Amino acid sequence: MQHPETVFVPPEDAEEMETFVDDVRPSRLKGKKTRSSGTENDAAGAGGSDYEPGLRVPTTVLDECNDSFVAADSNRVKASTLFFSDTGLMALLCRHDRVLWLVNMTSAGEKQHYVLLLLDKLFQHIPSTMRIGVLYDIGCQLHRSCIKHDFLSHARDRIIFGISVFHAYGHQWPCQIVYHPRKCAGFGLTDGEGCERFWSSIKLLIPSLRVSGYYNRIYTLDTQIKHLDGKSLLELGNWLKRKWIKMGKKKNAQKKILHSLWVAGISEIYLREQWSLQVAEQTKPLKKQSKDLANKEIRDILDLTKTLDMYREEMMEYQTILEGAENGGGPEGDVQTLLEEVHSRVLKTQKAILLKKSRLRVDGRLSLEKLLGNEFLRARMNALALKQRIRDRLRQRKFELENLERAYRKTVNHLKLEKHAQAQIKRKEPGIQALARKYNKLCGELSKMIAAGKTPRGAVAPPEIEQDGLFQLDVDDDIWQDIGLTDEVDDLHTIPDWLGNEDVRGGIKALLEHDRCIEEERRLIQERISMQQWIQEEWLIVITALDWEVDEDIIYQLNERKRHLLRLCVKWQDAVQIIPCHMETSWGPSHQDFLDAHEYEVEEQMIDGLQEEDEDEDEDEENGRVDELDEAELIANIELIALEEHYRNQ
Repeated sequence: MQHPETVFVPPEDAEEMETFVDDVRPSRLKGKKTRSSGTENDAAGAGGSDYEPGLRVPTTVLDECNDSFVAADSNRVKASTLFFSDTGLMALLCRHDRVLWLVNMTSAGEKQHYVLLLLDKLFQHIPSTMRIGVLYDIGCQLHRSCIKHDFLSHARDRIIFGISVFHAYGHQWPCQIVYHPRKCAGFGLTDGEGCERFWSSIKLLIPSLRVSGYYNRIYTLDTQIKHLDGKSLLELGNWLKRKWIKMGKKKNAQKKILHSLWVAGISEIYLREQWSLQVAEQTKPLKKQSKDLANKEIRDILDLTKTLDMYREEMMEYQTILEGAENGGGPEGDVQTLLEEVHSRVLKTQKAILLKKSRLRVDGRLSLEKLLGNEFLRARMNALALKQRIRDRLRQRKFELENLERAYRKTVNHLKLEKHAQAQIKRKEPGIQALARKYNKLCGELSKMIAAGKTPRGAVAPPEIEQDGLFQLDVDDDIWQDIGLTDEVDDLHTIPDWLGNEDVRGGIKALLEHDRCIEEERRLIQERISMQQWIQEEWLIVITALDWEVDEDIIYQLNERKRHLLRLCVKWQDAVQIIPCHMETSWGPSHQDFLDAHEYEVEEQMIDGLQEEDEDEDEDEENGRVDELDEAELIANIELIALEEHYRNQ
């Protein structure tokens, strides 16, 4: 039996989309390392273009984002297709966290054809002129595949791709600049985490649905979603109110920052220019892989050079001992043996250094020469490597915490396992904090060298990592940016303000946040208008149908619909009064309809409260309940009088 209002996409549509995707993009052979869901690294890795056509993020950055999520996904426990025919769900939700469609997954892990199927289904049901924003955990990889393999070609020009806020930490900084909803125009304050909230609301069904039949599982989920939709529709006015208040607070805070900068002579136009320069600079192609390998080889050479110096010092000590032994100072044979062993190590180390130097290209050899003769450059390279390690450790910790938050079975054994896992993750925090302190110490040394003039012209002191909020991985944290740790600004006469001026950097963050607040404000006003227009239209339809209908059964259903609309009006109208609107004050129902609906709401709340009372209470508690009822009736009468007075004033 199928639910009359099912949100599930038919399984045959999923099979058809899977076949289409496999035909366009053949699956990788087993045993070979996969890139993303649908990304190959053939062109870029073989010395091809730095950018793929139609993309603003360099290929190397997209590859690193993909590898980050592939590694996290490989550690996630998936439902086995050997034991379960259905392995999971993928959902498409609107920004109000209402389910639009669900697709039943039959494969272990998320396959890209499910995402494409849901988006294709959406475009079948919206006007051809409507644009949408898609927030997905790996939205950058989805965008990449759509362009590379021409997926969703009929609607791709109407899509703005982005990454969800909660999963942004798994992406590289250049990717966040382009795809993060707080940096990308059009998303307002939408976070893209509706799916996570939806999974949380249905997780109680998981134990029972694991052992249920296919049709029972689908019907149960449809019924639960219908119930959740009803609750969210009733609370939609309060949802808009909360969003409006939150937006207003953020907007005012950013306004104050921008005004103080304007007083200081930094205009909004200048901040936008600096942001454009920052995006252009920080989305430049990364150094080629050979450059990364060269840096690794250089670090190895530096380490080997230090080891070689130690061996030579050891040899000198043994030679001094031998000279003393020849003059009758002690045994000579043992020392000679040790000296030969150290000499052998010296030869091997020298050979290794020569081999690694031979692998370096010309620019690598020049870099090595600079590093060997410059303490600042060596310290800066160590600081960069350390910061990259801190980032990797923080990402790993965040992914582990995410897996814990997805936990759903609260049995005793599972709770013990979860508690143990949390303790293990917490145990790693001191190690990360120690790395941060070590990094801050290096930053202090670099700052002293800059102050002493022992650095290249234009060198910038890297900012230290703040211990407070270290584990949050917010998009605006300095942990993402390698300011002062690369050679991009070496030998420049002036440092760009987006990099070196703290006021400008803070102003850019405030400007972007203010832009998103403006977008959110416009969207909330439009949603409030649409809410009232929808009620007016629905009310007119019901009233017209009641005037014409003669069948008693249909009249009963229409009256139920009328009562439901009145209930929505009562809940919505009071909630959204704080949102400005130029529409007429009438929502459709008459003044008396509102009073009746409000009285009905109060009675329902009183009845619900009475039903929750224990029927076996003693006589004294019963008398107390009557007093509470009298008080509730008094409050209800006061509210009715206030509501009537409100309409008289209008």
